[in-house]
Amino acid sequence: MSCFCCCEEADIHKAADYGGQHTVKSSAGNVRNYHTSDTAPKGAQAFKIQPIEVPEISGDELKEVTANFGTNSLIGEGSYGRVYYGVLKSGQDASIKKLDASKQPDDEFLAQVSMVSRLKHENFVQLLGYCVDGGSRVLIYEFASNGSLHDILHGRKGVKGAQPGPVLT
Repeated sequence: MSCFCCCEEADIHKAADYGGQHTVKSSAGNVRNYHTSDTAPKGAQAFKIQPIEVPEISGDELKEVTANFGTNSLIGEGSYGRVYYGVLKSGQDASIKKLDASKQPDDEFLAQVSMVSRLKHENFVQLLGYCVDGGSRVLIYEFASNGSLHDILHGRKGVKGAQPGPVLT
């Protein structure tokens, strides 16, 4: 199961199971070694793992900007973890999603981060960074000041323009 809505689990296995060891260095200066098996699964289309195009942000910086992931910074909770508000050292407002513990291998998680880091569209919030610190995994997105799509569609107090949408039949 993927913590990214745009990545299918099968896509990650295709990337993670592609043979050999790949060292990936992104334009943000991150270096990652991907250890993978020698053969792709039967019927899977193998492809090269692309670089991660966002910086790795230290766990210490994230603890600092979220008051150690305290309740005053908590802005939401979902099926994969809690979301906190913070202002990064760059001055950018961010939604910081601390993921629940997972048995997913780091190489699969980083393959997903790589895919999402290259996803650019005006209708998606941009991934700003990530953190893999021990067993902790964190995704940092640009802050959506108008609330989530769920808030806008279903209404939520304090969210600008929030109105329940029509019932779909």
